[in-house]
Amino acid sequence: MHYEKMNRVFLFGLFSITLVHSALNGMFKTECRDRHFWLTVKSHFLGIKFWFEVQGKSGVRPIEGQWAAECGYTVQLDSWGDLTLRASYLACAVDNQGDSEFRLMLWFVNEGADGEGMSHHPLLLSCSLVEPWRPREIICENNYMEVSVEKQVPADNHRGTERIFPAPADDMLREWRVLFRVPDLQQHPGTGWPPLKEEIIPVNLVHLLGYSINTTATRIILRCSYGSRLAYTLQGGDVTVEVVSTTIIYRHHWTLLRVDMSVACTTTQGSLDGADVVWTLPWLLPPLVVPPVGQKNLKVAVGGRYITQCVARHRGYRIHDNNNTVEIRIPFGAEGGRLKSGVSAGVYLHLYEVDVELLREWQDSAWKQTQQRTFRTLRVHQNSPINISNYMAPSGGELVLSVGEFLSDVMLVNVTVAGRRFSLEEAERNAVRISQVPFPNGTHSYLLQVPFTHPLITQQYLGKGHRNYSLSVLFSFLLSPDGETFHIPANVHSSLQDVVVPWLKGECTERGVRILVRYGNLRGEWSVYVGGLRLDWQLVKDGQYVLDTTGEFITVEIPLYAPGMDYRGLDLRGLAVSVWVSLVHMETLEEFTHLQECVMPVEELLVCLPDGQMVVLLDMSRVLPSVDPKHTALLDPSCGPLDTDHSRALFRFPAESCGSTITHMDGHVTYTNEVRLLSPGLSHVRPHPHPHLSNSVPVMCVYPESEPRSVSIYRPRSTAPPTAALRPPSRTRHSEIKRRPLPAGG
Repeated sequence: MHYEKMNRVFLFGLFSITLVHSALNGMFKTECRDRHFWLTVKSHFLGIKFWFEVQGKSGVRPIEGQWAAECGYTVQLDSWGDLTLRASYLACAVDNQGDSEFRLMLWFVNEGADGEGMSHHPLLLSCSLVEPWRPREIICENNYMEVSVEKQVPADNHRGTERIFPAPADDMLREWRVLFRVPDLQQHPGTGWPPLKEEIIPVNLVHLLGYSINTTATRIILRCSYGSRLAYTLQGGDVTVEVVSTTIIYRHHWTLLRVDMSVACTTTQGSLDGADVVWTLPWLLPPLVVPPVGQKNLKVAVGGRYITQCVARHRGYRIHDNNNTVEIRIPFGAEGGRLKSGVSAGVYLHLYEVDVELLREWQDSAWKQTQQRTFRTLRVHQNSPINISNYMAPSGGELVLSVGEFLSDVMLVNVTVAGRRFSLEEAERNAVRISQVPFPNGTHSYLLQVPFTHPLITQQYLGKGHRNYSLSVLFSFLLSPDGETFHIPANVHSSLQDVVVPWLKGECTERGVRILVRYGNLRGEWSVYVGGLRLDWQLVKDGQYVLDTTGEFITVEIPLYAPGMDYRGLDLRGLAVSVWVSLVHMETLEEFTHLQECVMPVEELLVCLPDGQMVVLLDMSRVLPSVDPKHTALLDPSCGPLDTDHSRALFRFPAESCGSTITHMDGHVTYTNEVRLLSPGLSHVRPHPHPHLSNSVPVMCVYPESEPRSVSIYRPRSTAPPTAALRPPSRTRHSEIKRRPLPAGG
């Protein structure tokens, strides 16, 4: 059989190899096991194409296909890529010396890439028979069935071979004949198993049907592949048995002999039952047994070696032997088998392969002793979930991601971190450390370490001083020896309370309010709001804010009459104002606030309240000679001051009362009144240089006709209403304010 190895990656073997004959040292390993030659070639010696050749009767030919099955050769490539040849001592082309010494001359042909570098290695295998042949021996190989029996006339109590005497004189009986028994379906159309009918076929025609019949010095051999013509199957539960029921008729001197050469083999494969590989087969196959059955014996070989009960217990094997069935349970991955990685539909698997041989011996009324060897390579697989765990390094400075465990045939070839693909060398150069962590059981995992400060790591503030560090990784692996690849995505997260939270502080100044803002270590992630208005360049310009970002803090000075200020009241102490300043995180909306309240000393002020109240603070110290503020009133003399001190008078009254005049113009309503000096000595008052301080001071409030009113502050001696106003804090959500933000600072 020709094998090809395309794009394979092979691991080097770890075991010593026995040199057979004129070959590379360590390339081959041979053993004599029971009734077989065993030859193994490790995977790393195999080329692109490779095969065995043997010298047969018709010349040199490759060991492959139907010829290999008919001639007693089994060639298989295991999951690790190791090549095994198993040849029966009774196989074609074996030099058989008295059925006790056996030699096999063959060649191993190894072809390099592109058909170049072809090499032929001649191998001479030599084995001696250790245990004597039994009267009947049956071999159930992976690809063929074989039965051999003693050729000499047996004792009288052996009904398996009967003497027919005298022999008929028909010349045709000088040639061998083979009698096959096959189901007669035409005679049994109903249910149940049909009776058998007999067909006698000459030996030369039997060979054409795929059966090999041969003789040695002491034995007669029949061999065929599974599924051959004239074979039939028996089904019992989950067990399938293939049967070739046949008798060979031949002449021995003047005697005609009939030899039962029936062979039956179970074709049932192993299965996975929980954590065990299970192989169940009948203890005795009915087509091979003629009751009553006498002494029986059972031996099990794993990996080509018979095991004792002690070894079986040590490895966890369980062999249940009863009168009807034999059940062999081998823990998945147990010693004696081969574990390998695999991939199915992108899912990582563990493949387990174990070579099992079951040797059964029994005696019955037909044969003094029968020995049957059944070879089976049990192959099962199971999903192997990959453990992915992430944690923070003990030093606290990096993210750590662990992925595994993997068998030794898995190799990490590259990683994709945050969308960037790195080879292992490139990853190391880019501060992404990757290391392999071995374990005592031969498996390993991989460890990926990335500093928190690495630009590939995504940072997200969670609130309350906590920050999440995250990284997306795609691991790409390569399987040996088949070169198959698979990928495992992983996301690593770590949350730390390492955020220096913002800090706000306010103070009153002569001009207004000064706010100090410190962002902490999340620079650029916070927005500043003054009285509900987002602090951006437009607000700075409109409100004539003074902004300083050169120091550790951002300093914002808010003028007294700027947007964002909130009017609280006016009395003789001054104008009571407040300003709410907020720091809002742009993603989490976490908010830090500070309320700064100030009382600003003022001499004169006119405040127009939204409810239509007018508040006037007027300074009389400019009038000479001095005037008692108590001797002041509005146009309605009954509307006197609410409070006075030695130089100032405070009035508070509804705008439409106390003699006010009301004017409607251009969508606005204007309320006008005057503060008059009512002292008897007014005729002696020296006029002030300001024209409006002679006898009265006009005051007015202007409101829109249809729009909501707001607080407005005027200088009472101004000739026109000022435009500056203090407005209450906006109720608009911070996230809905669409203004260009200031650059972060501090």
